[in-house]
Amino acid sequence: MRNKHFIGVLLVTLFLISFGNTAVEPVAVVIKARGKVFLVHAKGGQKKGKPVKRGQRILPGQSIFTKAKSFAIVRFIDNGGVVRIQSNSLCRFDGKRVKRNLAKNIYLEVGTVFSKIFKNKGGFRVSTPTSVASVKGTAFWTKQKFKGPTYYFGEEGVVEISNASGVALLKAGMTGYVLSPNSKPIVRKTRKGEKPVLESEDQSLDEFDLEFEDANGNTKSLKFKIRKNKK
Repeated sequence: MRNKHFIGVLLVTLFLISFGNTAVEPVAVVIKARGKVFLVHAKGGQKKGKPVKRGQRILPGQSIFTKAKSFAIVRFIDNGGVVRIQSNSLCRFDGKRVKRNLAKNIYLEVGTVFSKIFKNKGGFRVSTPTSVASVKGTAFWTKQKFKGPTYYFGEEGVVEISNASGVALLKAGMTGYVLSPNSKPIVRKTRKGEKPVLESEDQSLDEFDLEFEDANGNTKSLKFKIRKNKK
């Protein structure tokens, strides 16, 4: 009888340990949301989900879906950067731990995102139906048309845009575009009025605080500001 009891306790313990080891860690957290913003689960393929509030954790494979006049700001769990998701966008988050850093990837199916990535915090990629943008520390916009071309707008640093047809480097003040998966990336100077602008209740400035670790592991606070373009 004691042996059966011991075996039962052992099986329960092993199950709990196994469950704990297989728990999925979040890759990002929502630090700001305005309007109609939803968390879409990995399975099902539907663009409906539960409403998102500040503090919502995002697991690998989950997406943020924003409707008209809505936006969300998402921070990666390793404090390696932030992504601002504009209205009418669908963006999936993925990530993989590499030692202390997180290899970050978002897939923009449609819509517009602004990405600010810090150096020494692992790689970052924005994937779209036409191409991939890879960075290690920079700021840029990505705009994906529904079943159409992808546009990239450089704010700072260098972004590598690539697909099976070619590679191009995007720098600050430049626009990159990829017409289809079979078209090579093209880069040129940004034209007046074509770069996306921020969407918020504040028409001049968007600001928030972000804690992050520097290359030496010290925790610091950064006041992050994005000034809007005047129409």
